[in-house]
Amino acid sequence: MDTGINRRLIGASAVLSAERKVVDVDINGLVHRLLLFDRYVLVSVRLREFRILLRYLGYEGLRDLLASKLVEIRCECLQLVQTGQSGMLGDPVLPLFSYRFHWLDSHDRRKYVHDCLQDLHGSPGLQHKQLQKLKRLIAEKIRRLPEDFRPQVFPMFEKELLHNQDLVRTSIAMMINAQLGLSDVPFSLALHQKASDTFRVETDIHERLKISEIEAHKIVERGLMGIAGLSQSIGEMKHYSAISGFRDEELPLFRHKLDFLAAAVSSEAKEQGFRRVIELAGLPRFPTSEGAVNVEKLLRVRNSSEAREFRDWLGEIGCASDAEIKERVASLRARAGLVTTSPAGKAMRFFVNTGLSLIPNLAVPALLTGVLDQFILDRLLPRSGIAAFVNELYPSIFEVKERNSEEEK
Repeated sequence: MDTGINRRLIGASAVLSAERKVVDVDINGLVHRLLLFDRYVLVSVRLREFRILLRYLGYEGLRDLLASKLVEIRCECLQLVQTGQSGMLGDPVLPLFSYRFHWLDSHDRRKYVHDCLQDLHGSPGLQHKQLQKLKRLIAEKIRRLPEDFRPQVFPMFEKELLHNQDLVRTSIAMMINAQLGLSDVPFSLALHQKASDTFRVETDIHERLKISEIEAHKIVERGLMGIAGLSQSIGEMKHYSAISGFRDEELPLFRHKLDFLAAAVSSEAKEQGFRRVIELAGLPRFPTSEGAVNVEKLLRVRNSSEAREFRDWLGEIGCASDAEIKERVASLRARAGLVTTSPAGKAMRFFVNTGLSLIPNLAVPALLTGVLDQFILDRLLPRSGIAAFVNELYPSIFEVKERNSEEEK
């Protein structure tokens, strides 16, 4: 059974361009997360997702989602940065393979959030009262990191650098693979602390890979920043009491850090299982056009008994074969069980019972008719909550409802 932390997720839904600009939102992934978890802490990129979400959900849908208890927002620019070669803050410029780390954050928190919210002003068709309400709802959903977050996270980062060389080496090796496409490259590595915020690395990466010292310096820097990001993510998981929706490229480092525990505290297994079931059920990729998600139905579906049954079952399908999953959600028997509770299914049961009464010399007591009807439901064609969720309730979320044209009161 899931623990409390396993019912809450912190993660990003923005789709970024190569220039790290928000160009879209993974709306299908967002819907899956809202269905699978009790709370979703959206890691926002300067609140740029909400103009796009407005296009997908419509004003009423986005308003209702923000008014629910499902969503919180992390809107921070706080992050560790490497400034050794920048001369920032009047610090001396350090030689290559020396790294100085500082926290980067906004000077005026209220102004930062206010400026981020201005992106909503360009939303077409949004009336002034609606704009103001959305801005207020978004601001109310932002959950700040505590004042003591920095002094909690930096010692964790420092400890990893100085006492977990295997993790540091793994992070640098991942950067070598990402930058140069090379794996299993042997290299020497020694790390020394020169000041509370400054570290010196000794390595032969540039000689091993036949690259310049500046290129090797940058690869090591990105490896150290990977450790910084990991330390901050773990700190935020603790603060938000939520598992982290690590991106695919981040998960190997996290797994190396936590080994077998990584799968238990990552959302990936649940989300991947969800995608697998949807694919095996033969459902199409639902449209992501304007207003394509019915938030009213989403909120109703996620609290249904069928959704709870599906979530419980999803945690058990890790070793299940494709054939077993198909039998549960896409077989003729599973779908027929759904039909019996539909208007057509009720008609089928009526005609079966009526047909029996028309057979000459066959007296069918009313009690027996009722028993037969229940037998059809419970034994021959039982309704599966899991199949109902996959084939009926989940698709209904993507049925567009007619928009309310009335101005927000």
